[in-house]
Amino acid sequence: MRPHVRRVPRHTAWILPLSVVALVTVFLLIMAGGDATYAVRVLVRQDSGITDVEWKKHSSVHAATTPRPWQATGDCPIRDSLPSRNAQSIVVVHDGRLVCEWYGNGGAPDRPAAAFSVSKTVISLLVSRAVADGTISGLGMPITRVAPELHARDARFSAVTLGDLIDMRSGIAFSDDISFPWVNRDYPSVYYATDLAATIVRRPEIASPPGSFTYNDYAPNLVGLAYRRLTGTPLTGQPLQRLWDDLGAEHPAEWCVDDHGFPYHESGLVVTARDLAKIGQLMLDGGRVAGRRVAPRAFLDRSLDPAGREPVTTFAGISVGYRNGWWILPRGDGGRDLAAMGAHGQIMVVSPATGTVIVRMGDDYRTNIQIAATLQNLADRLASATPA
Repeated sequence: MRPHVRRVPRHTAWILPLSVVALVTVFLLIMAGGDATYAVRVLVRQDSGITDVEWKKHSSVHAATTPRPWQATGDCPIRDSLPSRNAQSIVVVHDGRLVCEWYGNGGAPDRPAAAFSVSKTVISLLVSRAVADGTISGLGMPITRVAPELHARDARFSAVTLGDLIDMRSGIAFSDDISFPWVNRDYPSVYYATDLAATIVRRPEIASPPGSFTYNDYAPNLVGLAYRRLTGTPLTGQPLQRLWDDLGAEHPAEWCVDDHGFPYHESGLVVTARDLAKIGQLMLDGGRVAGRRVAPRAFLDRSLDPAGREPVTTFAGISVGYRNGWWILPRGDGGRDLAAMGAHGQIMVVSPATGTVIVRMGDDYRTNIQIAATLQNLADRLASATPA
């Protein structure tokens, strides 16, 4: 006699897998703090990409009332060596003149592109201008002065200053891990946040006293939160517009914001390569544009402070420093160059030794540090090929 086998009726066979899906969904929603919109963003989009500007909301910055176009030479001795693979735009400025320009893969002189973490360098400049005009008392201001809820969570936040945050030496823990369960990781909690201002006072945890280096996406957003609470306005609003006017920016820009209009200070800038190069040129022109002070002297001094030249981390065998929103790159002659680096190959190298600024935007094809090293080499070759 055959043993009796109890079978699950076909019309109920779907219940088990559906239950598993429901349990996983509930689990992920709990991990996401109940924010379904955020959870869907993370699960669907996973890692960031250069097209995220197409779905993120943004605020707009107008071109300068009086634009200052670059003076172009029309002669590019390194044109055949420009790293154009996967690039959308490459701009090379030498001795204050536009000597090389390349566009492709949808890029154009007037088409802004996502700058990602290059945004941190611009935030540092905007904060320095706010200190210079007295809007912010100084970089020594504790973050808890404007965000007391951080102190309520952990008294050690009281030791963290705006300067610590800008230099990535706050002692706040951060991980760029995006492994399962995804939604509870630091990196996506910032990049995909629906309410970023709430996230940055709820999630950060102190890992150590201020001083040690930890690259940190909470940090620039806490700086932006401080400015907004002090003034009632976003740092990327009128302060950025005034900077654009002072630079003589040729084109409009954008800054990505969350669902409540709070800027993604760590990655939100959307800008043309030409106008980004104007910020790099400030470092070579003593912070002035047409004789007018645009970057405070303190911003230049702090960015070039030898304290920031000490290596804080190593990428692909290259030891780099970090100070005031700039990466500090070693040179073969013992000197240092500055770099602003954003995800997916957004790189600006500023080389005081050669009087050169190079901006490369688009998608990545090598690591950021490898692209930056390539741009450094190009700056050296350009200086060698240019008559004194």
